[in-house]
Amino acid sequence: MAVTRRNVARHTSISRLIIGVTILAAVIATAPIIGAAFGVSAPRVSPRTAFASAPSGNYAVVARTDGTHDVIGVAWAGNGGAITEVARVPHLDGMGITGAVSPDGARVAAVAIETGTATRPVASLVIIDLVTGELFRAALRIDPGQVPVWAPDGASVVVTRAIQPDAVATDVQVLRVSLRGTEDVLWTVAGVLGVYPLGFERSGALLAVAIDGSGSTVLRDGQAAVSLGPWITRDWQLSPDGSQLGYIEANVEDGIRYLARRISLAEGGVTVQALGADVEALGVAWNPRTGSVAYGAEPGAEGNGVSAQALRNESGFDVPLGFAADGTILAVAHWTGEDFTQPGAYGIELVDGGGRTAIADYTRFLGWARR
Repeated sequence: MAVTRRNVARHTSISRLIIGVTILAAVIATAPIIGAAFGVSAPRVSPRTAFASAPSGNYAVVARTDGTHDVIGVAWAGNGGAITEVARVPHLDGMGITGAVSPDGARVAAVAIETGTATRPVASLVIIDLVTGELFRAALRIDPGQVPVWAPDGASVVVTRAIQPDAVATDVQVLRVSLRGTEDVLWTVAGVLGVYPLGFERSGALLAVAIDGSGSTVLRDGQAAVSLGPWITRDWQLSPDGSQLGYIEANVEDGIRYLARRISLAEGGVTVQALGADVEALGVAWNPRTGSVAYGAEPGAEGNGVSAQALRNESGFDVPLGFAADGTILAVAHWTGEDFTQPGAYGIELVDGGGRTAIADYTRFLGWARR
């Protein structure tokens, strides 16, 4: 992998990249769990949504796919998860959006597959105003399936665009897109399987993970900073202060095992095996109030870390999706099955000290908003 502000000659060997692609495909093969938790045109003419005058409280922003559009709703955690529809985002039939809520909770940056085919999708960045319901297409031909990263001031969004999207290894541009639709190429990573922006450190540096045939590497403002080892990684989440990274390692030493990891970005090196060496887990969420991190361990797993499993009292297992800003509520993907290979039925639930609330019919969690 090579990183420059412009372009750098590709040097990753094809054989190692093919191995990397094979491993990446195996990681994605757990897709019932991965995909469920995680599918424009002119602005939608609409009066102010009911969310504009909603009572104060925490609201989970959720989505469900209905044919050729996604329904975006806000679920009030303080009223039994009552859902208010705020917008509809068009896309190719059945291909739902991914997205992230802005720091002020007023917008969603969504990645919508508007053209192409199921095997060669073409996506756009669509900004959804939760107060007015209006949509604005801010960027074209970005990578499908990614989760955009908001700048701390909420004035721009970071996304990626593969320059050779059909290649085994591609050069990937990391873009900053303003809410007016202007683009700046921050840096380009050459010869990779993918680049995944994570968020910003307090210093303002942008962090991302690059995956290539040699494994996973944390980039800081486009420069290699910390190696995460020779494995494919996923479910990356920065700590609230940006100093630590929680993630899942897809270890293939003895079959594929999904191992919880936490790393100090200041010191480098994988410093903590968060749930123990042999505990498999999926999903990562940091509590902004306590600074602790939750992972979703397989049923029956014993570990010495904080796990979303501790928050349930029924069969199945939880994969954490995200804490509300005050740290009092955790959104989880609840599965009714016995383990990751037989996950069973899926649903979004909101968990707090008083129990859990199911969010009926909605299948994707986009983040939290607060009124």
